[in-house]
Amino acid sequence: MSDLWLSIEDALVLVGNKPLFEDLTFHIHAGRKIALVGRNGAGKTTLMNLITGVREIDDGKFWKLAGIKIGYMEQHVVPKPNETVADFVFARLPADMPDWERDYKIGNVLNPLDLKETDILSDLSGGMLRRAVLARALIEEPDILLLDEPTNHLDIEIIEWLEDFLKSYQGSILCVSHDRTFLANITDRVFWLDRGRLRVCPHGFGRFAEWSQEQLDQEGRELHNRSRKVELEMEWANRGVKARVKRNVRRVDLAHEERDTLEQD
Repeated sequence: MSDLWLSIEDALVLVGNKPLFEDLTFHIHAGRKIALVGRNGAGKTTLMNLITGVREIDDGKFWKLAGIKIGYMEQHVVPKPNETVADFVFARLPADMPDWERDYKIGNVLNPLDLKETDILSDLSGGMLRRAVLARALIEEPDILLLDEPTNHLDIEIIEWLEDFLKSYQGSILCVSHDRTFLANITDRVFWLDRGRLRVCPHGFGRFAEWSQEQLDQEGRELHNRSRKVELEMEWANRGVKARVKRNVRRVDLAHEERDTLEQD
C-alpha cells in the first residue's frame, strides 16, 4: 500500500459541547483520490477543517507525516486593491521561482481555466473568481489537496480538462462535489459521513451507490435479527419471573437495555 500521509484515530469532535463525531478514524495515503460525501450537516466542512488544522480534535490522535503540505480552495476571498490574477495565484509560492516554471504553471493551469494573469481580481465575476481560487490551489501543488465544489461555474470542456488534470495529479485529493459524474471519474475511494460515523468505501464514487445500499441492507438484516431476539427476551420478562433470583433480575434488566438500544439504533 502507498505511504500513509495523514491519520486521525478514535477522535472526538464536539460542536456546541455535543459530539459531532465519536471514535472518528480515517487515513489518507499517498496518491489517493477520495470523494467526501454525506448529508448537509453531516460534518464535511468540519472534517476538512480537521485535515487543514483549522479545527483541532477534542480527543484522540492526529498524525501527519513531516513535510506534508496541505492545500485547499478558500470559500471566501476578499481581493486586495489592484491585485492581479497572477498576484493572487502565485502569492504563496517562492518569489524567486524561475521564469520557466512560472510560465509552465500559467500554461498548464491559468490558460485552460480561461484566466488572464493581468486581469484585476476585483473586476472578475463570481464565477471567474472561483476559477482563480481553484487555479491557486492547483498551482501550489500540495501533497493533500482539498477541493470543495470545484466544478461550479465551469463549462463541460473545462470540467473534462480538470478531470484529466486531477487523475494525473501526483498528490492525494479529497473532494466534495454535487457533480456525481465528476466524482465517479476522478476517485478511487469514498469517505461516507453517515449518522456520526465515517465509513470507507473501497471503490471510487462510481460504485458507491451499490456499495452503500449493500451496507444498509446488511444493517437492516442485523437489526431484524436483533429485533427478534429482543422480542423473545421481552416475552420472557413479561411472563413474570422470580424477582428474588439474581440471574433473573439481571436478565430482565438486560432485556430492557437491549430493547432501548435497539429502538435508538
